[in-house]
Amino acid sequence: MKTLKLAALAFVVLAGSALAQRGGFQNDTQSCAADRPCFNGAYQSGDRVIFKFTGICCWDFFNVRYAAVGGGEKQVENRSGSYSFTNIRPRRVYTISVQGCNSHTFARSTCSPWVQQSITTR
Repeated sequence: MKTLKLAALAFVVLAGSALAQRGGFQNDTQSCAADRPCFNGAYQSGDRVIFKFTGICCWDFFNVRYAAVGGGEKQVENRSGSYSFTNIRPRRVYTISVQGCNSHTFARSTCSPWVQQSITTR
């Protein structure tokens, strides 16, 4: 019985530790896969739309894709975990796709699957 109680306590401590490392749920009901970035904010502030994202683990950089003005798609490298659009237009949908990547000195970067988030402006 003592071994079972210790095992249960160890599970609770380890689960709490993993949650603390990720910053807890903080009222976030969106679950995220461990092998890709996770959006933890998308909102409008004045004439800007801000997307915030992070990873369960660490990434060297993020690739961010979005629809380019005039058609097509643009991709940029991002190291901040936040991406903003300025001079936004009302009642429009802004969407980005993000993947986390790790760079390697003598090989190509390895990247996660893409994740996507959208927001409609006021």
